[in-house]
Amino acid sequence: MALADGRAVLLESFARACRPRRRLTVSQWADAHRVLTGKSSQEVGRWRTSRTPYAREPMDALSVHSPVQKVVVMAAIQMLKTEIGLNWTGYIIDHAPAPLLSVQPTLEMRDRYVLQRVNPMLEACDCLADKVNARAQRSASNSRDVKDFPGGMAVFSGANSPSSLRSMPIKYVIVDEVDSFPWDVGKKADGGGEGDPLGLIEARQSNFSRSKILIISSPTMKDASVIEDQFLAGDQRRYHVPCPHCGELQHLKWKQLHWMLVDGIVKEVWYVCEHCGCEIEEHCKPQMLADGRWIAERKHARHRSYHINALYSPIG
Repeated sequence: MALADGRAVLLESFARACRPRRRLTVSQWADAHRVLTGKSSQEVGRWRTSRTPYAREPMDALSVHSPVQKVVVMAAIQMLKTEIGLNWTGYIIDHAPAPLLSVQPTLEMRDRYVLQRVNPMLEACDCLADKVNARAQRSASNSRDVKDFPGGMAVFSGANSPSSLRSMPIKYVIVDEVDSFPWDVGKKADGGGEGDPLGLIEARQSNFSRSKILIISSPTMKDASVIEDQFLAGDQRRYHVPCPHCGELQHLKWKQLHWMLVDGIVKEVWYVCEHCGCEIEEHCKPQMLADGRWIAERKHARHRSYHINALYSPIG
C-alpha cells in the first residue's frame, strides 16, 4: 500500500513537471502580485495596469512567450519607465527564472535603486520574498548587487564599472536611464577606454537564443541622445487616443495644449483636438487613455520602440 502511494506521488510530481507553463504576461503578473509601498511609490497598494494602460503593451512584449527580443522606451520623467523594469524583474524571478542583469548609470545610482526600489518590491510581494530571502537580515542570496533565486539570479550593476559588464552570460537585461551612461567605460589616463557600455552589455547575451533586452530612459539633448537614436532605429510606436468629440485617434502633442492666464497665473488648461478643433478637458483623460492604442510608424523595423510624453500622466 505504501509502495502504491509512493508511486502515485511520484507520478503526480512527474505529471506536474511536464505540464506546459501557464501563459502569463508581465502585466497579468503585476496585477496579480505587485504591491506598491510608500518607500518606492506615491501610490500605495496593489499595482493596477488599468491606471496607466499605456504601460501594458511594452510590459507584455517582454513576456516569455513574446517573440520580441528588444524593447526601447523613451519617456518623460515619472512616466513608469522604472516601474516597467521592476515589474519585469518580479516576473522573471517568479515566473521565468533565468540570469538577469539590471544596469544603472553608476554604481552609486545602483545602490540607491536597489535600496529604494528593488528591495521594497521584493519584501512587499510574498511570491518574491520567499524566493530571494528578501526579509532575512543577513543572507548570501540577498546582497546589494546580487539576488539569487531558484533557476537564476539578478545582478545589479553600474555602467561605470566595466568589469561588471563583462563576466557571466545573461539572458535578460534591463538598461535604465541610458542617456546618463558614461560612454567611454573605464577611461584610462591616455584617453582610451573600453568602449560602448551597450556593446559590452549586449555581448553577454550572445549565448542565449531567446534573450531579451529592455532599454529605457528620458531623453536629454535632441540629436545627441542615445535613447532617441534607439527609438528612431525601432518601429517608433506612439500612444494614440480618441477624441471624446469626434472619435479620431491622435497622439498627444504639446502644441495642441492651450491655457488661460490671469495676472500671470495659469487658471485654466485645455487640449485642442487636431482633427475637429474641439476643446478636450482633463476629466476626459482616463477614458481616452483606456481606449488608446500604440501605433507603429515603421512596421518592419527589427525592434519595438515606444515614446510617450508627460501629457499622458494620469489624473492625480
